[in-house]
Formats: sequence, C-alpha cells, structure tokens
Amino acid sequence: MPDAPTVVVVGAGIVGASIAHSLVQRGWSVTVVEQYTPGHVRGSSHDTSRVLRLSYGGGRDIDVWYTRRAWRARQLWQEIGVEEGIELFHNVGVVWFARGEAEFEEQSARSLEALGLPVERLAPEAARDFFPDVRCDDLEFVLHEPSSGVLRARLGVLTLMRRALRAGARLRIAKARPDAKGRAIVDGKVLPADQTIWACGPWLGRWFPHLVEIESVRQNVFYFGVEPHWRTPGLPVWVDGGAYGAGDIDDSGFKVGGALGAAPVIDPDLADRPPDPEAEQAARWALAHRFPALAGAPLVSRHVCQYELTADQHFLLAPVPGSGGGWLAGGGGHAFKFGPAFGEYAADVIEGGEQPLPEFGLGPREKYQSKESATPGQLARQHR
Repeated sequence: MPDAPTVVVVGAGIVGASIAHSLVQRGWSVTVVEQYTPGHVRGSSHDTSRVLRLSYGGGRDIDVWYTRRAWRARQLWQEIGVEEGIELFHNVGVVWFARGEAEFEEQSARSLEALGLPVERLAPEAARDFFPDVRCDDLEFVLHEPSSGVLRARLGVLTLMRRALRAGARLRIAKARPDAKGRAIVDGKVLPADQTIWACGPWLGRWFPHLVEIESVRQNVFYFGVEPHWRTPGLPVWVDGGAYGAGDIDDSGFKVGGALGAAPVIDPDLADRPPDPEAEQAARWALAHRFPALAGAPLVSRHVCQYELTADQHFLLAPVPGSGGGWLAGGGGHAFKFGPAFGEYAADVIEGGEQPLPEFGLGPREKYQSKESATPGQLARQHR
C-alpha cells in the first residue's frame, strides 16, 4: 500500500484549518504549523461571529461561483455542527437595507432568483417585521435572504482544527518561514512534504512580497449591551451600506462592524491595537440612525478585526512558481463564511481534480470598487 501523500499547512486560521480538515479526511498526512494558536486574536478569523451571506451582486461568472460556494459552505457548516453536536450556523437570515440606487442589492436579488436560491425583495416597511425598532423611511427596499445567517466564528475555526487533529493531523506551534522552493523552514530545518500550503493570512504579503500584494487592514468591531429581545437567534443579520451586525450572540452584545472609518494597513504582529475613536463615533451613529431604540446602548466591548485584502478582494489560490509543491492560499477578506467549502475546493485543486480559477492566480489585480451604499463613517461625517 503506497504511503499517504504529505502536506504542511502553514496557518491555522479559517483557510488553513479548512484545507487541513479536507485533506486529512481524504487520507493525507497533515502537519499544521501555527505561530500563535488556532483562532488567535491577531488573525483574520478571530471574532465571536461572522456573516454567511449569499449575495455577491451579479453579472460575472466569479459572482456566481462565490454564491454557489457560499451555499455549499452553508450545507457543510450545518453537517459539521450536527456531527459535533454544536450549532455553528444560526439560520436567522440576512436583511439588507437597500438605499439609493442599490445596484449591489438589485443585482444580488436577480442573481439569487436566477440560481433558484431563496430571496425576497420586500417593501421598506417590511423591516419592522424583523427588528423590535428600526428606521425604514430612507430605504428603497429590503432584500431578505431567509436561508443565510451568522456563524460562530472562533468556535468554527477550533471545531475544524479539533476534527482534523482527531482524524490524525498534527499541530505544531512554531514560526515557519519559506525557503527559495516554497518549503517551510522551522527551527532552521526544512519540513519535508509533498505539498506545502501557505495559508498564513496577512503574513502572505510579508513572506512572498514579490509574488502577492496583500495588505493587512484594520476593521473596527463594537458590541453594545441590549435587552433580551435584541438577541440572535431571534434577530437576523443586518447589512446597512458599509455597516453590518447581528443581535446579541452568546452574551457578547449587539454587534456593529464594517466600514466605520479609515482602514489603515497595520502590522499583523502588533499586539496593542485599540479601535479608532472616529470608528466608535461612526458605529454609534449607525446604530442610532437605523435602530433608534439603541441610541443610548452602553458599549460592552470593542476590538480590531484584522482583514487581509488582495487589491480586487478575490481569493488567492496559486502554486509558488518553480516550487514543485508550494501553494499560496487566502486573501480576499471575506473568506470566513466559505470555510469548509473553500477547503474542499482547495483540496480538489491541489489533488488535480479541478483547475484553479484565473481570478485567484498571481499577478497584478485591479482595485476593488464597492457598489454598496455610502459607509456609516461617510454618512456620520455628513451629519455632524
């Protein structure tokens, strides 16, 4: 019987954990190297919750790919939760507050309908059916994704890692650096493997600066104290231009995050990362504007949620040139929801069963341009 193929996965965030989980299930001998700990606060996968949405606009093949893969991820998150006896995905729905021209929401509605996925385009007043108190007089319509919802983020990463370890994967806490062939060097020694997958999030740009342009940017997240009827499950996820959030999950507080101000590039190893005061002002404005009853809600906690972003916000999954076994995986800033579905896709590509999408390759990329409404930070400055 031939020996199992071997792989070293560098990084135990959502991308690394998902790929390791998929490959070990397929019989690979897997070693995960993580410099801190799975789900650590400096990584892009850290937070209490993350949104699982299906809307990705429309009109391009890659938009359809994201939507279909998000639907597959929904199925896998539910299956894993059932197998583990925990609820990783709360199917509470996602409500988009469509303002202005609402190009993104209009395209998303048409795309979801064409794919036969659940979606409702509702009148602005329908927002009152979802929330205890909500302003809707500035909306064009409400887009409702009834089959979407929220993921328990850090728990999801840890669950994937625990499953991988139970299946035979090994976890090594150490710092890895690439050699000229894309192999991992730990404590001065090369870790031998048939494949080495660099899924190290914002550190990708640091270790492969001549191959990829990935920035680590700061996103601010705030949690506010609310009464029990503002909890999730119960309330859906909400998206309002550049802001988004969910009700109180696991007693963490009512979440407000997203484009709440500037998103400066930060050092991913920086331990002290206080949120921007301007972002807190924008979060409070967004909360009071959309949910007037929460205007005076007390702040429970705040932290910086780190995103690694490629220029066009598409994923990265590409071989290291000339390596004969090295891969780069990650990027995009919106990877969490895909989790096990991205791991499944990456495993198919690495095993040669599927071709990598050209959008995920190396080389220059065009700057991403958002089609969503103005951000809460912009609106807050307009109303000072």
